[in-house]
Amino acid sequence: MRKTRKLVSAVLAASMVAGIGMGSVETYARSSMRAAWNDASSSKTTGTAVKDACYVEDGSETAEKTAYSNVYADSAEWAAWQEKWKTIRNNYEQIALTPGENATKMNFAWYCVTEEIPKIKLMDSQGRVIQEVQGQQNLANKETITENDNVITLIPNKVTVSGLAENTSYQYQYYLDGAWSDTYTFETKSTENFSVMYVGDPQIGASVGQDDNSKEYHAMNDAYNWNHTLSSALSAHSNVSIILSAGDQINQTSVSKDADKLEQQIEYAGFLSSPLLRSMPVATTIGNHDSKSVNYSNHFNNPNTATSVATTEGKTDAGTDYYFTYGNTLFVSIDTNNYNCATHENVIKEAVEANPDATWRVLMFHQDIYGSGYDHSDSDGIVLRTQLTPIIDKYDFDAVLQGHDHTYSRTYQLSSDGQTHSSYQSAPKTNTDDFSAYLGDNACYNILTNIENKNNVVNPEGTVYFEANSATGSKYYQLIGTQQNYIAARSQSWRPTYSVIDFTETTLTVKTYDAATNTELVADGNIKTSYTIVKSVEKEDLKKEIESAEVKLGEVKAAGTYTEESVQKLSDTIDAAKAIYENAESTTTDVASAVTSLQEAVSALKAVDNGENGNDTDNNISSGDSTSDGNNAGNAGTADDNAGTSGNGQTSGNSTTQTGTATTAKSNVQTGDNAFPTVLWFSLGAASLAGLGYIAVTEKKRKNEN
Repeated sequence: MRKTRKLVSAVLAASMVAGIGMGSVETYARSSMRAAWNDASSSKTTGTAVKDACYVEDGSETAEKTAYSNVYADSAEWAAWQEKWKTIRNNYEQIALTPGENATKMNFAWYCVTEEIPKIKLMDSQGRVIQEVQGQQNLANKETITENDNVITLIPNKVTVSGLAENTSYQYQYYLDGAWSDTYTFETKSTENFSVMYVGDPQIGASVGQDDNSKEYHAMNDAYNWNHTLSSALSAHSNVSIILSAGDQINQTSVSKDADKLEQQIEYAGFLSSPLLRSMPVATTIGNHDSKSVNYSNHFNNPNTATSVATTEGKTDAGTDYYFTYGNTLFVSIDTNNYNCATHENVIKEAVEANPDATWRVLMFHQDIYGSGYDHSDSDGIVLRTQLTPIIDKYDFDAVLQGHDHTYSRTYQLSSDGQTHSSYQSAPKTNTDDFSAYLGDNACYNILTNIENKNNVVNPEGTVYFEANSATGSKYYQLIGTQQNYIAARSQSWRPTYSVIDFTETTLTVKTYDAATNTELVADGNIKTSYTIVKSVEKEDLKKEIESAEVKLGEVKAAGTYTEESVQKLSDTIDAAKAIYENAESTTTDVASAVTSLQEAVSALKAVDNGENGNDTDNNISSGDSTSDGNNAGNAGTADDNAGTSGNGQTSGNSTTQTGTATTAKSNVQTGDNAFPTVLWFSLGAASLAGLGYIAVTEKKRKNEN
């Protein structure tokens, strides 16, 4: 049983019931809102007229603006990519790395055209063979494609390598059609403090329909952009251990015709085309566009895949749910194209019972049951909300990662309202009484975060839900006209984005970035997307954080290559954190503030003249080399998220909760006087330890799932 503390429940003012019943006929006109796409053949000075949102409550629309979403366009590079595509588009035998069931394992999957025993040859960084591991071919799942009367039979192979050590470089080869492949490398990272990259809807091929070009042309376009995003993001964040993709790796859904089967394999070839994916495991989930073909499960060797009747009932053609651990975190991926939530609960129960001591629990699925995009967030996206929210509560997930809506959003901390609601297998038709009842049933949540608290919480109740925009810009959707009351931050930047999630023993921080510049995305209302959950921390945790920060400070001072301002900020933060540690009257909030501020000060260290945007895509897209200064973390501007907040230990909150219906209330909760000089709260400037001044802490006991 895990024990933490809880955030006092609070309410926020809302103008609408659940923010989703907007009442006008125009609201439910389900025409496509694909207003822009990332066109690599265009010019960076060519813009598209777009609207951020559509059909606000009175039926009007927001004003148009010009969006420049073709951020990777470069005529010479695009011409070179078109030539390179000729070899990529039919390279169906590329290998994919996926996480193993824990950090000591790595899974591999690939197609070949020969019946043979699949093998991985694992070597150390010098090329000395460590082990040769055999796996299995699945002849029952082989796929046949036809092009120009040429018939190709693809046979899936899967191998798992064990015994990996952290912070270690390896080389490997895979056995392919009777011979060993080229040699590739991967590097394991730390499992103590680690980072993962979270992306939404690469959806190679989804830009189709934006002009008169063919499906394959648009697969080529989206694969080009996907390569750029990976190169840019991983150059800026070289400490990433795993990529998490929240579904729709490809666009071609149907495989009923030979041409469809071929197109799907071309799109998977585009998805896997980045050389960086030979070195980086990617944990995918099944999107609606992946769900109708076994190709998904053939291309990815997911760990702990469900196999029993209880954990596979209702499964799609693409595969089943799965889970894995990395360090102190349990990751569970479920296929929400399967509406049998009893199946999902059985998998989640198995995962939690197998890993009861995981500090963090993260759930990933495709359809966004709490999102803010026009196309899905008030229609088919919420089909499973009434069924999944109580399960997510029961197994106490800290964060949920979603895709599907091609917009960015983050909710407040949410929980089920504990009431009985109808279950659904599909969204009713709009403009009907059934649809109105559907919207009413989906007002089935409590909002547990104070409205003032935009960026930090300490041991909160409930779960935060993230929605990821497209990582390629293959297509974007407009935001729904009126922001739902459960949404804390949202944005449609009309540019590809990605998020980095940092895990420590005491904190989980999610930051979202513009993929082309690696600058932090700022949501509507000038809300920064950085969001930190702090577990209950003791002074010994703070002591360890101080010691770690002091080591880092010594390193950067010795290097002499970091800006004086960022180094001084870290030094000042350490001094203030020591004052909190040494003060016998420091509160839990004080300690949590100090831990968070130390981490922010370290991440905000800036190298001098090191290319702050980390955007080395002109070179990386061809070579696939992720070579950059690892200290260029793309975190510019994140340390001042909380500057100017009060350090008086007060918060406005309320012991009542807000359900989907609109209510208002306010009161104050005392979390303890700060027993150290007030000047310390403000001496750090942008890295102020006052950053958590709006947080109220009381006791919480995690549910005992046994």
